[in-house]
Amino acid sequence: MRVLLVALLAATPLSVAANSADLIETIVVRAARTPIPAPDVGSSVSVLTESDLDARQVISISDVLRSIPGVAVSRSGGVGAQSQLRMRGGEANHVLVLIDGVVVNDPAQGDEFNFAHLLNYQLDSIEVTRGPQSALWGSAALSGVVNATSATPSDGQAFDLFVEGGSDSYEHIGGSAAHAGERLTARVGVNRVDTDGQNIARSGGEDDGYENTTTSLGLGYEISPEFRLDGNLRYTDSTTEFDGIDFSTGLPVDRANETDSEQFYSRVSASLDTFDGRWTHQLSVNFTDTDNLNTTENAFAVTGFDVSRAAAEAFHYTYQTSFVPSNGHTLTAAFERQEQDFKQRGPVSFADPNRDESLDWNSWVGEYKGELTENVSLLASLRHDQNSDFDDATTGRISGAWRVNDGTTKLRAAYGTGIKNPTFSERFGFFTNFIGNPDLKPEESRGWEVGIEQQLFDGQLLFQLTWFDETLEDEISGFVFEPISGGFTADNETGESERQGIEIGGKWQITDELKLGFAYTYLDATEEDSTGGQADEIRRANHIANMNLDWQANARLSINLNVDYNGEQDDFFFPPTPPFQERVSLDSFTLVNLAARFQLSPAVSLFARVENALDEDYEEIFGFSAPGRAAFAGIRYQPGSN
Repeated sequence: MRVLLVALLAATPLSVAANSADLIETIVVRAARTPIPAPDVGSSVSVLTESDLDARQVISISDVLRSIPGVAVSRSGGVGAQSQLRMRGGEANHVLVLIDGVVVNDPAQGDEFNFAHLLNYQLDSIEVTRGPQSALWGSAALSGVVNATSATPSDGQAFDLFVEGGSDSYEHIGGSAAHAGERLTARVGVNRVDTDGQNIARSGGEDDGYENTTTSLGLGYEISPEFRLDGNLRYTDSTTEFDGIDFSTGLPVDRANETDSEQFYSRVSASLDTFDGRWTHQLSVNFTDTDNLNTTENAFAVTGFDVSRAAAEAFHYTYQTSFVPSNGHTLTAAFERQEQDFKQRGPVSFADPNRDESLDWNSWVGEYKGELTENVSLLASLRHDQNSDFDDATTGRISGAWRVNDGTTKLRAAYGTGIKNPTFSERFGFFTNFIGNPDLKPEESRGWEVGIEQQLFDGQLLFQLTWFDETLEDEISGFVFEPISGGFTADNETGESERQGIEIGGKWQITDELKLGFAYTYLDATEEDSTGGQADEIRRANHIANMNLDWQANARLSINLNVDYNGEQDDFFFPPTPPFQERVSLDSFTLVNLAARFQLSPAVSLFARVENALDEDYEEIFGFSAPGRAAFAGIRYQPGSN
């Protein structure tokens, strides 16, 4: 009953707005190869707008993404700790993440994107597309896609400065400037977070701090009405302190460990419109460079530190062309080439993971997007990948939407297949007792969903219901005992992993001043166990829900109340004695955050928030304590546009 009550009261921003006019204007970017109006989308898509992000105030984007149906987050401690995002029960590296069009999954970190380093600043929107999307975006888009976009300059000039502080010696300062002229657009921004953090181990008193400095730049120039050049870059430099594992207990213990991490993402693109915009072309080059340096106290309590480094570089070249043969129909073709280089250095223990490896692949994509009738839209995509190290792969996707009752009701369905190539660390190992397996096969999935979206009360209430089912084959397990060395390795599992469930979400504009959103996910994610039966996958709660209440109390004061509920879930514990792996249960938890903003003048505002207001004691990963109650306040100066 408690879960059902939370589900009915929960809240999340969705890809469609609270009235039919906004519904038509909403454009979804990553649910197709070309932008598509929200009413035509047959997939499950949610969009967080800039106002949604500002209202929540939390520093980490991962905390905002908890409010999306089908999304779960696991964080090993406080601000800056490793943050994994899972979608519909998939793994963290089954989610493709893009920032300003650049794929930011890190080949040097298991092809995951660590959401701890994506701060809630300088972002205009975040779009989340659920279900297999490999036919559109390739390997890693097996469970879905997260697309973050930086703020777009509007007419004239705009400036922004802020400073905030709070619990745990927390400091956050930043600023940005933007210009939009007749042809030139430009933006630049920088922000820095520095906090002492809290102790994440169950014992001891050492706090685990975090520092993050992020700089972003964007430029665009319209050479002619038909030809445009764009470029952007983003650089993050961070230091994360973390605790190690005590080999006598198998639990985290105070250690002077830290990770120094750098991420550099850049993109240059040229866009050309011909035949009055009916035939478009885009050529883009993306480059990423990541470097992760780990300094850890010697694992066996011997004086001294172990130093290891994992780094990667990747180039991504894309040519895409779209042709509109007639109104309501679009044909798109794309060619992509991706090249990755991987380097790993560190101490040798069970095997030698010091490697220089590379991987490349070519991809061809075709897509049809069309209006079959006035009320029925269809999207079909097909992709073929030629890999240097794996067998070639072909993936497909088809989705449709049917709008009835003057567009107030939308019925939708989608089916797709996905693929995820093995990671460098799974194939070649890393600096623990993990030995790589170069013979791994890619993981493959298939999944379908059906759903309904209903507007009520003259568009003031939007309700979404989705039923989904996904099957994963050749799942890679990284917990396979290696008897010769006594360590672990990776292998493809023989059985299938099943993920099915229901997603509920919506937004209700109760009055002009008060809006309430809701989200609830029921997930049943299982994998075949050693006996041939089905066991729950770890860190997949059956029930997740969210509520977000946003109140514009008066012309100056706004208040936001957010409640996240995460149900009971399993995890693994690795004790120092046989059987060396045990299944444990993590208790459910409820997090309450309260944020407020007061407008002193048109340009100056005060803001404050309390996180984990009820001081919930919980763990998202076994043995790693989550942060307790914390309070923050700051001031912001936004003179706006001239």
